[in-house]
Amino acid sequence: MTVIGHNRIRRVDNFDGYEVLAHPLPDREERVFQRGQPGASHVAVTYGSHDIQIARPTGPGSAGLLAILMHHGGGRHILEFYEGALPVTATLLGLPERAQYALAYALFKQADECAVAARVDEASRWAQAFVDGRIRKRRRGGKRYVNIETPAEKERRCA
Repeated sequence: MTVIGHNRIRRVDNFDGYEVLAHPLPDREERVFQRGQPGASHVAVTYGSHDIQIARPTGPGSAGLLAILMHHGGGRHILEFYEGALPVTATLLGLPERAQYALAYALFKQADECAVAARVDEASRWAQAFVDGRIRKRRRGGKRYVNIETPAEKERRCA
């Protein structure tokens, strides 16, 4: 699995340093979707515990960044990503509140699942390299470097 860009979810104590552009469905009861409601699926779902805000970082070096601020029982989390040349903010803010919430939630959850999968894949890669004896350690200039050599590199080294 490949994660595109440098998207990163991090846990924070507060949301200082962010200008809130939209706060879709701020009332907890609005985030409960019943069966048969317009725009709802065939399943009743509650997102009452997940408060989402769409924001822009205000600090230096934050030009072109967009953030999704998530507050739930596990704490406060921030997902920042680069907009690039795409009109992500304008498109997202032009949607109705329910669609803003749904899309921001989906982006956040997808980034979270990608991060978990990337960590699992990387752990498996290192575990297999350890079993195969392909982890190389070296020192240079007082620093330690660790890397995984490819099977072809190991074959050349052992030949």
